[in-house]
Amino acid sequence: MQNKKLLALIQFFLQTFPRVFPLNGHKILSMKPYFKHLVLAGVAICSASLYANDAPPQVFQLKNGDRITGIIQTQSETEVVALTAFGSTITLPLDQIVSRTPVVVEGDLPEVEVPAPAPEVVPAPEAVAEAVEAIEEPTEPVTFVGKFFSNFGGELQFGLDAGYGASDYMNYFGRVKANHGFERWKSMWDGKLTYGKNKGEPSADKLDTSYRLEYDAIPNKLFIYGQPTGGYDNIRDIDYYYTIGGGLGYHILKKDNMALDASAGASYQSYHYATEKTRNDLFIDFGESFTWEIVKDLNFVQKLTFSPKAEDWNVYRMILEAGVSWAFYKNMTFNFTLIDKYDSHPAKGIDKNDLQLVSSIGLKF
Repeated sequence: MQNKKLLALIQFFLQTFPRVFPLNGHKILSMKPYFKHLVLAGVAICSASLYANDAPPQVFQLKNGDRITGIIQTQSETEVVALTAFGSTITLPLDQIVSRTPVVVEGDLPEVEVPAPAPEVVPAPEAVAEAVEAIEEPTEPVTFVGKFFSNFGGELQFGLDAGYGASDYMNYFGRVKANHGFERWKSMWDGKLTYGKNKGEPSADKLDTSYRLEYDAIPNKLFIYGQPTGGYDNIRDIDYYYTIGGGLGYHILKKDNMALDASAGASYQSYHYATEKTRNDLFIDFGESFTWEIVKDLNFVQKLTFSPKAEDWNVYRMILEAGVSWAFYKNMTFNFTLIDKYDSHPAKGIDKNDLQLVSSIGLKF
């Protein structure tokens, strides 16, 4: 059996030698007898030393198209060291070997070609992190309607202040806030209702509502807004009022836990009084809003609007709101809010300043 394998190796060398070392287009059989004998002797010696190893010779097919015959001397996880028929060793990286085919000797059964093991592919840490994030993140709605209605949120607040003694009083406060965002659009609705009595006489009876629609014309920089408002205040002799306004705003600061916006625009304001004629005027609006997450679940919110009359800046209205909100249990919050409304020219006999301090419990949805 060994003689057959040795003969097959010599035959393989004689077949491949003219391709490796062509002599003017003639095959090795056309060489002079003495040179041919020298080559055969060298092949016999190299083949004999090569076959002294018990491992059978193999043909390695490489990715670049080369075919190399040799016997494996050593093999690691990354490379193979093989002894060739020329008596030298060659190192072959495993990732360059396409297949290995044992040399088939006449009389032996042909062996099945064993492909080289593919190199193990280790995913990069970034790819692993992205795959985990894709699994953890919920899948966004596919349809337009699903995306539109998936971004609603809001809060219900209710407060009660009561006192008993020389002067009995009881004030009720209710508030509803809702917000919605879709792509570059953002909308916010806010409604506040206050009713109270002091010594049996009404001390508070008012409603303030507002709706604000914003569009980010330049994301994280410039936005456009429109804002209608309305309500009444029976204590201040305002049967009802409404305003329609809009303008431009700028995101001065926008971080994960802090945001500061400024805006400027104009509004048409109509106030209908119970004791005097209606006032319809054009006002210039300057606004500012600031939000700050002090610590987790504790937030500070502040808004200021200053609106002078377009024709006479000595006539103006100002609204300041500031407060803190603490999420003390799941979606429940405790809120303390200061609301101050100032009118330089109110109805006759009415104070210019209307200050309100409110504590309430909120439920977010």
